[in-house]
Amino acid sequence: MNEFTHYLKVDYREVSLEIIINGLNNAIDSLKKQIDEIHWYDGDWFMEESEPIYGLAFIALQNYINGSIKDFKGNLNNKQELYRIENNESKYPKSKIELIVGLANYSKHKDEAIPHKGTKELLDCFELNYENVRYLDKSAIFQGLTILSNDWDLLKIKAIVTKWRELLWNQEIELNI
Repeated sequence: MNEFTHYLKVDYREVSLEIIINGLNNAIDSLKKQIDEIHWYDGDWFMEESEPIYGLAFIALQNYINGSIKDFKGNLNNKQELYRIENNESKYPKSKIELIVGLANYSKHKDEAIPHKGTKELLDCFELNYENVRYLDKSAIFQGLTILSNDWDLLKIKAIVTKWRELLWNQEIELNI
């Protein structure tokens, strides 16, 4: 690219993502308060009620990721290749971006029994439990959250995707885009 910055390189998507993640964090914080305020409300209730909220966060993150690819390439062709751009090594053969996208797809379709082939392969790659989940802390959503952020902090996970977007735009010369 020449010396001028492409107008889509500016991350206008981050503002709305920040609003969404902050709103979902507020919802999760209100559920956490109930653990101290309601004697029968425990960690199991918290996980039951927060799992769909975390699922919404993954869907918002997936939308940001795919929108960033669209900004970068003009289409979503070969997006899986771009999901793999990462600046740190992982013990898993798939990237954190692939995990986020997979958890979003899992969240959208988890009540349909066995996940779709691509989602199933990704969950298996990260050794995430999606069959016969008896305890929610052993579910794909919470296990995946732990891989991305030990304290399940959505702002830390948001930082993963915004850093990935920066890497995406820095890869343009290497990818010949």
